[in-house]
Amino acid sequence: MLKPLVKGGLLGGLVLFVWGAVSWTVLPLHNMTLSKFTDENAVATVITENAKEPGVYFLPNAYHESAASEAEKKAAYEAAQKRMPEGPVVFASIRLKGMKSMAPFVLTGIVISIIGATLGTLLLLKTKETGYFRKAGYLALFAFTAGVVCFLPYWNWFGFSTAYTAASIIDLTIGWFLAGLVIAKVARS
Repeated sequence: MLKPLVKGGLLGGLVLFVWGAVSWTVLPLHNMTLSKFTDENAVATVITENAKEPGVYFLPNAYHESAASEAEKKAAYEAAQKRMPEGPVVFASIRLKGMKSMAPFVLTGIVISIIGATLGTLLLLKTKETGYFRKAGYLALFAFTAGVVCFLPYWNWFGFSTAYTAASIIDLTIGWFLAGLVIAKVARS
């Protein structure tokens, strides 16, 4: 079982990574779902001046620092509750130092894809599915399920657009179907 697991993980991971690169850089699938600020420089300045460190930020933030007193926590919560209906509501991941080189991100992306494909291969080796396309479809269904579970909560709670959410789920499902075609070929129990 080790040889098909490794083969499926490596080859399926490469397919996932290549699909991701194509879907983000060549196809309009993601580009058409991303909005642009009117004045990016002004927004970048405000973020740089107000984000203490890299991380995930939420506005209005009802959450508090653990060192805050109960009165401070209550005041922060109440202030956020008042601002919530007025907006804006923002859920953002901020990397303050930017991305000088894509190389470490590409390498990490390949590793993540290989780990994911190895786990997908393991699932496929444990299933009783026998047909080639049924196996690939099984992994596509696995990806679709993961997409629904991972992306729909962000659409619901944080206002991710319907187009972005749909594109993300579609992208994931297609990538895993393509990887599934390769994995089903090399991973035979």
